[in-house]
Amino acid sequence: MTTASTYEATPTRRVWLCIFLGIIATIELVDALASIQTIFVHQETGTGLPSFAQTLNDIRLALTPLIVAAALVFAAVGNVRRAVLALAVFTLMAWLLDGLPTIALHGMSLSFDYGGLEEVFLYVITPIAALAAGALALKNRRLGLAALLVSLSTLFRWIGLVIFIIAVVKYGF
Repeated sequence: MTTASTYEATPTRRVWLCIFLGIIATIELVDALASIQTIFVHQETGTGLPSFAQTLNDIRLALTPLIVAAALVFAAVGNVRRAVLALAVFTLMAWLLDGLPTIALHGMSLSFDYGGLEEVFLYVITPIAALAAGALALKNRRLGLAALLVSLSTLFRWIGLVIFIIAVVKYGF
């Protein structure tokens, strides 16, 4: 009889987890590299909380490529555990440096439209999932579940984009 830890240690399963995490890390890296240029754009945010939030966002934009590139390297060399941990750190860093200031400045709209559901998902569910994925990866248990949990925000954003593109192609703009 095989146990869960024996099942997760199979080479085929690790290869697919590495490919999945590599795709997620590549998507996030391309997104990070495309948006890093906004660090150098001077924005008039005034003083106080908006200026502080802009500084935190600039720090997030500078750190994101480094953390996501580390996740991509870990996935490429076959280290699922460290790739999951790197993506969990990225998700928690993005929540801490971008999500919390956004909530402080604009609040959360708890509604049943797409924007309200997106905010609840990205600002509440995603950090909890990243913490759970990090805990699973630290214990080296259920790495498939940890990989899925750590990739929820990326999958949510890209599935929303695909749905939007399909709607535009089908119904026009």
